[in-house]
Amino acid sequence: MQPPKKRMNEQITASRVQVINESGEQLGVMSLGEALNMAREQELDLVEMAVRDGVVIAKIVDWQKQLFIEKKNKKKNQAATKKTELKTLRLSYAIGEHDMEIRRKQAEKFAKEGHILRIELPLRGREMRFQDMARAKLQSFVESIAKIYRIEGTIKFMGRRFNIQLHPLTPSSWKQKPTQEPKSV
Repeated sequence: MQPPKKRMNEQITASRVQVINESGEQLGVMSLGEALNMAREQELDLVEMAVRDGVVIAKIVDWQKQLFIEKKNKKKNQAATKKTELKTLRLSYAIGEHDMEIRRKQAEKFAKEGHILRIELPLRGREMRFQDMARAKLQSFVESIAKIYRIEGTIKFMGRRFNIQLHPLTPSSWKQKPTQEPKSV
């Protein structure tokens, strides 16, 4: 979304304006003609910045340079924003210890990057009879990564799968003991 277009030079309709120079110094209230002459002498533009108490505030600036700086700052700010995603790890009822260790390492990598983690454990066929063992397997996995992730809510059973969502802790707090245990529904 583009900012509203500002009035410049002859587009300004006010008869009197409060003028600010390029360095931000107040030059006072003067007629529009005087302000335009002052801007032309410096080979700059007179730009309407705001209206306060019925008085138009105008600034003498190099408008193209100003637009360039704003665009550059916007681009820099966009690059600096951290994009977090929801990452999903899928466990299975019959997962082996080695595979669990791989999932732990993936979870640690996601935590370092600051991603929210959802862990799923779907049940198929006869596995539905052993929901208590599947819940225990998921709970033990969650407890094993509790020093890098904050448990958000409880382990839920929806459809034919168990779910839990975790939020990353800061790396400096990873060495501390977990303060909360995952709750079962």
